[in-house]
Amino acid sequence: MMLARVTGRVWHERAVGNLDQRRLVTLQPVGETTTYVAVDLIDVSAPDLVVVAQDEAAQAAVGGDAAGIDLAVVGLVAGADAVEV
Repeated sequence: MMLARVTGRVWHERAVGNLDQRRLVTLQPVGETTTYVAVDLIDVSAPDLVVVAQDEAAQAAVGGDAAGIDLAVVGLVAGADAVEV
């Protein structure tokens, strides 16, 4: 898992499997400059600080047909010690 800051949303017209029914967000992991796209399971928005599951953990969190999913927002952070955000 990782901590990340939500930076925006992604809108799509078509998607495979159950991605078609899912909201997508852009996020930037704490301490990194790279932007990623993740499935939003808990209805977050910018600039929320969130917990992100990766790979198999993300697929398990989504459940069902999770083909193509490698990141999923699974928690909203209320506070964190020693995190530079």
